[in-house]
Amino acid sequence: MTLFCLQVVIKFYVFFFVKYDTRKKQLDKSYGNKLSATKKTDYALLAICAILVTLLFFSENLEYLSFITGLYVGATLIQIYFHQYSNQLPLPDDKAPTEPLSPIKLISYSIQAFPKRPWKELLFLTLLFLWGLYMLLSKGFGLF
Repeated sequence: MTLFCLQVVIKFYVFFFVKYDTRKKQLDKSYGNKLSATKKTDYALLAICAILVTLLFFSENLEYLSFITGLYVGATLIQIYFHQYSNQLPLPDDKAPTEPLSPIKLISYSIQAFPKRPWKELLFLTLLFLWGLYMLLSKGFGLF
């Protein structure tokens, strides 16, 4: 979980401090001539989520109200995050993806072109994960 928290914090940094040209080059490389750049990764992440939830259910630390609240807040934040891009299309030619196009490819390019649109949601998520990272390091690993 510590690595997942770090990933979210790093993503916040990348969106706000890594230049657009660098991010777009990586996006172009990832997509190439495909409709999706993350199909295999998505399956792996879904499996990891299933494993983590299974382990949580078998542990004695599952607090159902906290779990349901976290699930609802996380899903809602992601939904609101994507809604911030509802009026961003069509993208300018210099920011648009090449064919073939898919909805996820369009939104991926929109996110890279305008990562600050959902700044409130990103900030909220980052603060939650920073707190989570602090808790993992202090209570989980006893470092503080």
